[in-house]
Amino acid sequence: MVRCGIAPGKTGNVQPQDDTMCLSAVDMSSVVPAEDDDDNIASSPFQPISGVVLDHSYLATCFGCLTENALVYIAGFVVRQVMRKLACNVCRNSLVVSTIPSFGCNYHLLTLRNNGGLVIPSEGTVKVIRSAEHCIRRASNINSAAHQCPVSLLNRVVKAEVGSEDIFGLCDHIVDTQDGIDNHHFNLISLVVCTFHKLRQHQVAKVHTLQLQSKSLRKKLCKVVLLQGY
Repeated sequence: MVRCGIAPGKTGNVQPQDDTMCLSAVDMSSVVPAEDDDDNIASSPFQPISGVVLDHSYLATCFGCLTENALVYIAGFVVRQVMRKLACNVCRNSLVVSTIPSFGCNYHLLTLRNNGGLVIPSEGTVKVIRSAEHCIRRASNINSAAHQCPVSLLNRVVKAEVGSEDIFGLCDHIVDTQDGIDNHHFNLISLVVCTFHKLRQHQVAKVHTLQLQSKSLRKKLCKVVLLQGY
């Protein structure tokens, strides 16, 4: 009832017994940013999002083993794409590790598929992608490609969750590259999030297309139609 939002209709023989309302969830993709008091001043990217912070999430706080292994495997591909846009050697080295962690139970799929040419993402990279995936699942409707979490909102939420924690192990490099509120730490997060978001959008669009084509008999029985009469 909570998921479907069942409510009595205006017509018919259904009448509510009381004024009790079910818990409601705020769709992150429809959250309207608050207007600034000052004119022509953009809101801070680190400003808390009321629609996300105040509303309770009923999704699991952690993914299953299969999802975690898939995220680590995808993180390697994301790192490979991000490397093409990075010129800083310190930042490039912070995205990868030389060997798979011995305690990493989420690296089984990567170990199985790796023949020496795959990129091994660092724990900080995996943490950013895990946070982005959780945000996408919380905000998006997989059945509708038109209602997806925008990359700007996704970037803000991930930065708010990660914060200033040195997940990439940049240490003094963060202070050395500080330019106002920006530094290489937040730039890395933005690059990883944007690349992962683009990858997930392609996957969502593909699933949506397959769902639309599932009702087409021509698509299902293509060979039968073409080879009819032979």
